[in-house]
Amino acid sequence: MNTITESKANSNGRAKPATRFAGNFAMTAGAQVAILAIGGLTGVIAARLLGPQGRGELAALTLWPSMLVLLASMGINQAIVFYTGRRQDTVSQVWAGSTLIGLLQSACVVAAGFLLIPLALAHYSEGVRHLSLAFLAASPLVVLGGYPANLLQGKLALGSFNLARLTAPAVYAVGLLIVSVLGGSSLGSVVTLQILGITAAMGLGYVLLLRKTGLRFLWDAGTCKNLLTFGCKTQLANVSYYVNQSADQLALSLFVPPRELGLYVVAVTLASAVCFLPQAAGIVTLATGSSSHPAEARIIIADSFRVSLLALVILCTVLYFAAPWLIGMVFGPAFSGATLACRILLPGMIAVGLCQVIYDGARALGEPALPSYSEAGGVLVTCVSLWLLVPRWGFVGAAIASTLTYFVTLLVILILCGTRMQIGLGSLLGLPAKRTAEFKPSSTNFGWS
Repeated sequence: MNTITESKANSNGRAKPATRFAGNFAMTAGAQVAILAIGGLTGVIAARLLGPQGRGELAALTLWPSMLVLLASMGINQAIVFYTGRRQDTVSQVWAGSTLIGLLQSACVVAAGFLLIPLALAHYSEGVRHLSLAFLAASPLVVLGGYPANLLQGKLALGSFNLARLTAPAVYAVGLLIVSVLGGSSLGSVVTLQILGITAAMGLGYVLLLRKTGLRFLWDAGTCKNLLTFGCKTQLANVSYYVNQSADQLALSLFVPPRELGLYVVAVTLASAVCFLPQAAGIVTLATGSSSHPAEARIIIADSFRVSLLALVILCTVLYFAAPWLIGMVFGPAFSGATLACRILLPGMIAVGLCQVIYDGARALGEPALPSYSEAGGVLVTCVSLWLLVPRWGFVGAAIASTLTYFVTLLVILILCGTRMQIGLGSLLGLPAKRTAEFKPSSTNFGWS
């Protein structure tokens, strides 16, 4: 594409993508606020019902099945959004290919889990191990249940997409409220409610998808290959991201008492609440950018980055001072020991949120491998810092290790953003002198000319 053509694309397309992005972002940010509020409610109720000991057991028994699901995911969720947005394949072809892959993934997850979980949770009670296996048995619902929402996201049907992803936490919250009113709650009832929420989300997702499309099983080997190729490129990033986000809790589940893990979970829950807005920005960036011209997508990515940076700085500053009061009032005095870990994690949350926006921007530009490089570098920092700090300082050491990791991953992805995505730091920060020079055509233009 020559310079004149691209300039016209930028000038003519600027208003349309900006308007489309703003509307979708407002809707998705609203849904993210609702999910945050529901998650906060369920976190508080679960913590008060179970106490630090039970909350730590809940975290441990759900962490291991969730890890196995992530390891087997193969990046298919992001691949579904990308290829649905590109419209190179029909929705039915993408759904058929992803469903077959998902069935194979589910079988691998369940088989591996029945071997691993009894060993990983050997120092927990037999009841906790049984509940973890029950949660594992529901993992196919987690794998396959996310695909309808991904297809809706790729079609930019973000109203239906947001409704589908609100379902699981909403059902879980209603169930917890009923249990708390009736009394007699147990760890088993909490796990059962989580499974019910996952099931409801899958059912509603398919209802919404069938209303939007004439869905049918339409097999195409090329589509399946495309999904796997794209997914494999982003899978390392997904796995590394999960390691960097969850290795702290996994390590604590192995080496510290459940009570300390319960305190740390509360610290993470409160600190990560500030990421609701960059998560929404990332969702819309991937969906909108995948269906936009690369030059337009770069503008969307930079706008998302600036909005997220401003929001994160403000929210983290407020939460730093409010954390002791919030933890004591919301979760109860028994969780007051989580304050220091929460404050240590807050700077890292700024890095996490900004990484999320750039990662989804890279995927929208057809560069799904870039987040892998960033997160892989963070894995080394995670392993070394956890090994050095957890034995000495317990869950506070885990908080320090996590924050160090998050800043390393941000540094790496910022470098890659400038060199591979052609969006320099000046453009991300909105410096006008460099904006024009840095938004150059991508070497991968997906057929635009």
